[in-house]
Amino acid sequence: MDLSERRVVGSLLLLSGLTFFTLGLHTEQLEFLLDIVKKIFETAVLGVP
Repeated sequence: MDLSERRVVGSLLLLSGLTFFTLGLHTEQLEFLLDIVKKIFETAVLGVP
C-alpha cells in the first residue's frame, strides 16, 4: 500500500469515527462514549513505560 492509499484509509477511519461520535451525541449516549474513550486511553497509557 503506498502513501496515498494509506491517507485515504486514514481519512475514512477518521470520518467514520467522527460520524459515530456525532450519532452518539445525537442519541444522548455521551456518557457511554466517554466511558469507551476513557478505557481506550487507560489501555494506551498502560503500555507506555
